[in-house]
Amino acid sequence: MSQERHRLLTIKPVPVEARDVLYRVLFAAFLWWVLSEGRADSWGFGVLMALLVTGISLGLFPPVGPRLRWRRLPGYLLWFAGRSLLAGVDVARRLLAPGLPLNPGRVTLDLDLPDGPPRWWLANSLSLLPGTLSVALHGQQIEVHTLDTRSDIAREVEEARRRVGVLYGEGTSP
Repeated sequence: MSQERHRLLTIKPVPVEARDVLYRVLFAAFLWWVLSEGRADSWGFGVLMALLVTGISLGLFPPVGPRLRWRRLPGYLLWFAGRSLLAGVDVARRLLAPGLPLNPGRVTLDLDLPDGPPRWWLANSLSLLPGTLSVALHGQQIEVHTLDTRSDIAREVEEARRRVGVLYGEGTSP
């Protein structure tokens, strides 16, 4: 097993707090509500399943690394939606106007986010933005595929990194 993979598999869990249990129970209950189509007569069994799923999820996937600051999530989601829209328009322009610059390739950039969820969140966010795709996380670096290596991808990734950092308690909201 590579050193990087071993390091990723050995991220230290943090103590389980009441809010961890509450969030997971609420999420499991929400899923039950969706799956049962909101039927009130299913809640007796649904509560038991939500508690069971929460217990299993805490055993299999204990909280690790820095914690997400839920109150900062709406601001991030608004930024992400706006960025996705602009990037989607850019990709559509490149598709419809073949004369626009297109120089696909991979770029490796330095990261200064903590291991675990913050890096995963950044990598997944970049992959969901049109025109970029996270290829790999290598220690303190991320490899990103982009439609145009001549664009200022480093600035865009740094902005996303800063926003993800704010989600996990680094810095202040923009």
